[in-house]
Amino acid sequence: MTLSSLNRRTLIRSLFSSSLLMPGVMSELLAADENPLRPRMPHRKAAAKSIIFIYATGGVSHIDTFDPKPTSGGRDGTGADKLMGNLFGAKPNEKCGTEVSNLFPHLREAMDEICVIRSMRASHFDHSEATLGMHTGSPTFARPSMGSWVSYGLGTVNQNLPSFIVIAPHLPYGGTQVFASDFLPAVHQGTRVLPGDNPIANLKPPGSSGDLQELEFGLVDALNHRETYEPQHQAGGRAHERHDDFCTSRAFRDGLSRATT
Repeated sequence: MTLSSLNRRTLIRSLFSSSLLMPGVMSELLAADENPLRPRMPHRKAAAKSIIFIYATGGVSHIDTFDPKPTSGGRDGTGADKLMGNLFGAKPNEKCGTEVSNLFPHLREAMDEICVIRSMRASHFDHSEATLGMHTGSPTFARPSMGSWVSYGLGTVNQNLPSFIVIAPHLPYGGTQVFASDFLPAVHQGTRVLPGDNPIANLKPPGSSGDLQELEFGLVDALNHRETYEPQHQAGGRAHERHDDFCTSRAFRDGLSRATT
């Protein structure tokens, strides 16, 4: 091996070729310049190319939708337990027999192609903890969300959009933790999209216009220039400095008023 043929990859291989840590270190270092969102092959051939996970915070009760309960035996709200059953009635799908509320007659016809899980349980009854547990697997400690794990494990075939997009006009219980990446790289965190003129935060500079930003830059530049090139050595320097501060602040305030009106 000559010096001209020595590069980062060959150097790493030479240093760690006899180390027990070599496989893990090599994997991390050699992948440092790769795209973290590149598509990755799953363990099994997947039929779906994307996932849309809908979570309805404060949505309709499961009893009135896909898990109807009988209204007899104290389920009509008048029994000792004061529990209320389905108020809208329910009918089973003709093929699979899954009962669905009469609120969704058309969806009920397709229930033979839909999976409904009625056996889920939670160890916490608080909304925030239960929501956090549903999205991250942990009701108490912050963990990466489901979308972050999918992004980390599979990447995305679409390189023009974030791999994990969250459409949430209002934050659910648990706040941003329900779509955070936690200890995974930040690139796998959910990108929140909001309705309106500014759908993704921090893409545009704060302020009402570019003129306002130019005024801010001008103020900072003027202060830096004065401190760097115009030090005050005379006895009356403090009074002169206060006068300059007053004039600069007034000019900035006047410019700010013009830019925002």
